[in-house]
Amino acid sequence: MRNLLVALVGFLVGGAAIAAVALALPRTTVASSPTHMGQATGMSSGMMNASATRSAATMMSSTQPVKLTIQHVQRGCHVWSNGKTTATMMRLQLKQGQRLVVMDMDVDAHQMMQFSGPAKLHMGGPMMMSHSMTMTFIKKGIYRLGTKTVEMKGGMDVKTIGPDNTLRLVVTVA
Repeated sequence: MRNLLVALVGFLVGGAAIAAVALALPRTTVASSPTHMGQATGMSSGMMNASATRSAATMMSSTQPVKLTIQHVQRGCHVWSNGKTTATMMRLQLKQGQRLVVMDMDVDAHQMMQFSGPAKLHMGGPMMMSHSMTMTFIKKGIYRLGTKTVEMKGGMDVKTIGPDNTLRLVVTVA
């Protein structure tokens, strides 16, 4: 009976995490075609000429935050997800001044850590499930980041297979 309860709770948490990620991710993508630009900005593609499309694409790509999610998985407990791929190690290319939003959708609380980089980033406290943090990369260079699982009182005890994954992130700012 206890195993059934644990499996049911795991199923419900996993389903909630998937639903939350689906709701948190943007519904449109920014592309350089006029049709996609019109959808992303709320303007019709007929109203924009080619030069306006290029300048809008340039402006949006430099100000649009990049979003990563820490997802719960059964094997290894947690992984990074960018909406297309999941992995324990991610590499990102950002522009100077661009922001990174990290959303914790894992049952564990995670503390972001900076191992190296040209500027110290403000990491704040641990992120609980359904909480996020935003980092702005002001200086050019390579930033090496990761997470540390933080034990919190009242946390859920969900069974996973194998040891917990170590999440690492390399951000190159050019």
